[in-house]
Amino acid sequence: MAQQKGTVRKIAVDKDKFTQINVMQRSAGEMGKFDNASATSVPMAKAALLGLALGIAFYLFILVFHISESTNVIYLYFYDRGWVPFVLTYLACWSFAILWFKRRKLMNQLSVIQFKVLPEEISEDIRIENLSHFEAHVKRLGFDPKESFLITRILRGLEHFRVRRNHSETADVLSSQSEIDATMVESSYVIIKVFIWAIPILGFIGTVLGISDAVSSFGGEMGAAADIAVIKEKLGQVTGGLSEAFDTTLVSLVFSLFVMFPTSMMQKAEEDLLNKVDEYCNEYFLKRLREPTDSVHASGDPSALLQRIENLQAYLVQVQESQTYVAEQMTHVAHHYAAIAGVESANEPKADQRS
Repeated sequence: MAQQKGTVRKIAVDKDKFTQINVMQRSAGEMGKFDNASATSVPMAKAALLGLALGIAFYLFILVFHISESTNVIYLYFYDRGWVPFVLTYLACWSFAILWFKRRKLMNQLSVIQFKVLPEEISEDIRIENLSHFEAHVKRLGFDPKESFLITRILRGLEHFRVRRNHSETADVLSSQSEIDATMVESSYVIIKVFIWAIPILGFIGTVLGISDAVSSFGGEMGAAADIAVIKEKLGQVTGGLSEAFDTTLVSLVFSLFVMFPTSMMQKAEEDLLNKVDEYCNEYFLKRLREPTDSVHASGDPSALLQRIENLQAYLVQVQESQTYVAEQMTHVAHHYAAIAGVESANEPKADQRS
């Protein structure tokens, strides 16, 4: 019986702990409220499948070069050089698939900038009183905030200004968000940069494997060969094998160039997009922000003005009391100095008479 009570008490304590943990944990909506990583990141699983489809299509296209003797060498580059060209082709196609997804995201974000996210028709100035109207307009545009740097930054700036009601702090938040977006864009190219580094390395590996096979076959048959003509024939096969071994390096370098140039262009395009977002926020958002104190002064709220007048009067009274106290102290010092000077002047004639 006592054991059952202890078990029930333990279960109750565990429930209380779980309840406290659930209260302290953030919800999924809170964690992903301003998470715009999907604005530049790419679904790698879909990109890998698309890259595989592109690789298969590429190899089917290479079969066309097998028809003619003049173009058969291109066919041999990919079908007769071991497993390395297959991996090189897949990595290059995977990179092209990633760039295709990023191109789509970039075009969607450029289309957002063409809209009036903060229209002047609602108000020339952005104040606390009309923040809800601007937020409603942004949501009515139908763009997913997680897919747009501009929408995320505007919504974050509006919410921060509602809480802090300070222009400079809102500007600091937007500047911090700009740095986060730039870091996010740069990190999204890590996998492609790894591919650009790995493709030439794999080409060198294929070359080393080809050289190793050619040299090992030549060394194994040299001991049994006694005729010079046979040795020349085997040496010709070895040199031919060495030339074929370097074909994988050629393919890898060509693929690396084909991946590197569009990657650099895409990264520059995304950086230009971030610059446009910064200019938009500076021109159409920060420049129009008006702090609540300005609106109170402009409207002439009687209670606020009366409070400020009372504070000013109290300050002036304190200043007058301080001035009166300082004047009294100066007068006291002057009298004291005059008394000292009178005593000294009275003692001087006596000293003259003695002399």
